[in-house]
Amino acid sequence: MGNGTKLVVIREYANDYEAHIAKGVLENNGIMSIINNEIMSSVYTLTLNSIGYIKLLVRQEDVAQANMILEESEEHDS
Repeated sequence: MGNGTKLVVIREYANDYEAHIAKGVLENNGIMSIINNEIMSSVYTLTLNSIGYIKLLVRQEDVAQANMILEESEEHDS
């Protein structure tokens, strides 16, 4: 992701494994993503909610497609 790329938070997760699953789903569908706050979750596992959730970010131009892919994945898992 280049310097001029605007990133948008599309999901927030309470734990890192859910964030990594979503990241993998997106990347398997050709959408690059970034996980933010991952280090904080592993260092402060008991107080993460006060610090903030783990955020999954994608490029602004990928938001609609990424949301659609994750919604389909979540429906399939239900």
